[in-house]
Amino acid sequence: PAVPSADVARMLETAADEQVHVVRRTRVSNGQPVAAELLYVPTSSVAELTGMDEPSGAARARVVLRELSRLGLEGQDRAVELGSARADDAKALDRLPGAPVLVVTTRFFAEGRTAAVSVATYRADTCRLTFGDSGGVEIHHDTERHAS
Repeated sequence: PAVPSADVARMLETAADEQVHVVRRTRVSNGQPVAAELLYVPTSSVAELTGMDEPSGAARARVVLRELSRLGLEGQDRAVELGSARADDAKALDRLPGAPVLVVTTRFFAEGRTAAVSVATYRADTCRLTFGDSGGVEIHHDTERHAS
């Protein structure tokens, strides 16, 4: 567990100094990293893990994801913004720091509260956003695109 940023803590509706589970994932398309994601899960969302001897690393991430999936997520909201790759995201995405990225923040809801928050940083040169009539956003991964 780790303490999230103040913005993420606010979205999770947790105390500013409260530790949450953090799952790091890299999305790959055609063998190329296209997104680096941090999934923040309050300990209250996966209460079965509290006080237990938790596994570490990838095993812990799988347990957190399994417990989160058992909640029966009821919905989500999503925000998309243009940004610059921070050093850690740039490394994960095989890009230089400061490269253009799309930051997609998704809040997942269950039992009338925020169950998790995902902050995914996508390479701007490989993804395409499609906005549906209902206001939903779909993210598609293509081979590297160049402006013409």
